This record gives sequence, structure tokens and C-alpha cells, in this order.
Amino acid sequence: MTHLTKNSWTDEIYVRLTTLIPKRTGIVCFDFDNTLIRNDFGEKIMDQLIHEGLEFLPKDLSIFFRDKKLWKDHTQLSFAEKEHLVWEEYTYQLKEFGIERGYRWTCFLFQGLTRSDYYDVARRAWARVNQPDEDTGVFPQVEMKDLIQYLNHYNWKVYIVTASPEPGIAAIAHHFPVLETNVIGMRQKLDENLRYTHELIEPYTYGEGKVKAIEERIGEYPDLVFGDSFNDYPMLTKAKEFGVAINKGDTEFVKACVNKGILIQPYFTYQTLTK
Repeated sequence: MTHLTKNSWTDEIYVRLTTLIPKRTGIVCFDFDNTLIRNDFGEKIMDQLIHEGLEFLPKDLSIFFRDKKLWKDHTQLSFAEKEHLVWEEYTYQLKEFGIERGYRWTCFLFQGLTRSDYYDVARRAWARVNQPDEDTGVFPQVEMKDLIQYLNHYNWKVYIVTASPEPGIAAIAHHFPVLETNVIGMRQKLDENLRYTHELIEPYTYGEGKVKAIEERIGEYPDLVFGDSFNDYPMLTKAKEFGVAINKGDTEFVKACVNKGILIQPYFTYQTLTK
């Protein structure tokens, strides 16, 4: 794509993107949920595993829940019970201990999967929720997909840096298109059978962890950064050229970004079709 369609970009951001990108190559890092896509795909992968009966998990999940007795053997629970109780506990973790702790808690849901299993589950989830005609659908933002094609044309290195599971996002990265190897996200340790365990590999890609992961896995800070929340704020401040904060209505986040010279992009106009 030799021309970037303006769509909902602000005048300032559009001019700065179309001036900088053709001039030289560089590095760009995108958050995923609510930045590259509309809504949250990480949670949809969780939902897919629940809908499929948590078949990869050990029977005893009691260490992950407050109700130890109930989760001693989850195979005795109905689908409806599992669905309700998992989301109830997740909500509790988020409320009581914060977003990062809540996200870390979800790791247990992905244990037992091989990389191939992970890809299959993620792609089934994507097929189920990629509904551009629904407000709750998960699908690429038209502006962001166009921007990535524009960046690729000018040979920029494009990375996704996400708090969501790395294999789950890598499985669908080709839709944007971003190389699978350029997805940096939540990683889990493997057991002797090359199945994921519930143990995280640090740094976890949340907040400052995103910056540490960029330092370790890219080796230099990006020229451009895009994100939508305080989870992305440390990464946004490291942009060598400029960062773009997607404004979904968090006034404190927007204020903090403005104070750091980060550009503000109003949440993209809802479009019923993706490209």
C-alpha cells in the first residue's frame, strides 16, 4: 500500500505518519486488544477454552480458586457452572488485586496445550468472534490494518506487544499481516512433553514488563508506539519519534499521555466492514 487512507485519523497524526514512514525504515510496536483490534481477543481465547470444556487441564484446579473443594475435580462441574465460576473468579482477581494480577491468574487456563493446540484454539476463537457487524465482535481496526500494510510497504519492522498469550495472538497475526515471530506477549514455561504449564516466563508483558520485553527481544526502542491504556503507557513513553494513545474515554490516561507529549487519537469510528 503506497497510500495511507485517512479514515478516522486526526489531521496531525495522519500528516506525521505519512511524512515519517516513507522517509526511512524503522520499528513500530502495537498493543493488540482495543488498539489493533476492536474489543479484547485475549479474553475470547479464554472463553473458547471454557466452551470446549477445559479439556487440556488437570482435574484438580483448586490452587487457582478460593473455593478449593469445588475445584478439586472440575470434570464434575457442568459447563454452565464452569463458565460462571471462572468469570466470577477472574472478576474477583481483577477487582481485588488489579489488572496485572488478574491477567497473570488466567495462565492456568492455557496449561496442557502444545503450541499447535494453542494455534488451533485461537483460530477457532477468531472464527467464532470475528463479527464486524456486531458491537461485541472482535476484528481489526480498519485504520490499523491499513497502517500496517503501509508500514510493510516501506519495510518497517512491525511488532505486536501484548499482555495476551503470545501463541494465541501469533496464531492470527497473519490477518494484519504481522510475522508470527514479531509477536511479543505472555509466555509460559513448557514441560518435558512441550506442553505449556501455568508458570509464566518473566518479564510478563504488562506495563513496565512491555518495555523490558522490548529491550530483551528487540534490542532497541521503537520509533512509533500505539496503545490504548496505562498498561501501554511505559511503552508509549519510549517511542523515539512519537507515541499514539487511543482514547477510549479514560481521562486520566489521556491526561498522562498529553503531559508526556504522546499524541491522542480518538477511538476509531465504528465501521461495519473490515478490509
